[in-house]
Amino acid sequence: MPVYKAEGIVLRRRTLREADRLVTLFTRERGKIAAVARGARKPTSRLGGRLEPLARVRALLAVGRTLDVITQVEVVAGAPRLRGDLQAWMHAVYAAELVDRSVGEREPLPDLFDLFARSLELLAAPAPASASVPITASGDAWPQLVVLRFALSLLGHLGYAPRLDACLACGRAVAASGWFSPALGGVLCGRCRTQDAGVLPASGLTLRAMDALAHTAEEDLPAFDLPAAQRAEAGHLVQRYLEERLEVRLRSPLVIASLGSPAL
Repeated sequence: MPVYKAEGIVLRRRTLREADRLVTLFTRERGKIAAVARGARKPTSRLGGRLEPLARVRALLAVGRTLDVITQVEVVAGAPRLRGDLQAWMHAVYAAELVDRSVGEREPLPDLFDLFARSLELLAAPAPASASVPITASGDAWPQLVVLRFALSLLGHLGYAPRLDACLACGRAVAASGWFSPALGGVLCGRCRTQDAGVLPASGLTLRAMDALAHTAEEDLPAFDLPAAQRAEAGHLVQRYLEERLEVRLRSPLVIASLGSPAL
């Protein structure tokens, strides 16, 4: 049976039969892989504790008829800091759900993998003291900013980057306010808004901030100024667009909302 090595991040895992787990890995070289970890649910298993969600691992896998089989696992980086911060943890789970729902099997996307891995590292680190975004009492501002940038960048990597700088229909620049169309994938001006009955109102300031955030380098993120009201509006627009493009109802935002915080 052929074997291969892969380094990746555990997106999710679920029970498979009495003692096994089905693990979904997002790897740099091979894309998303679903593989079986046999016996991983047994108390004596060496695999079970090493395949925690969001852990970065090096795995040895054997090629199977339908599913590959994980035979060995080495943890490169766990997620203890994330588990100690509920907001950071849930936003990281949200990012993982976005990857899982948007990426096909065996589709290598190395740039997206690097972006995802670095976003998890940013979430695991303490919020920078120099951040222009004020950290709220619940500590959700920095995780929201990190994952909002990740979501916008993910859309770009997948070829779904929304048009935010001008009207999709006529090319007119959006000034004080505009209308965002999740179905069409961008902004419509006041004259063209009738082209989509499902448009969402959006301030020009928020739309410009979203466009800038999508192209913001990691080292510049702590200084990115996005006040709470604009952050909430941008998060709502991006979430609606993601669900429109992916054609799914995302679960993580509902859990985050139950904590009294917007997902993005």
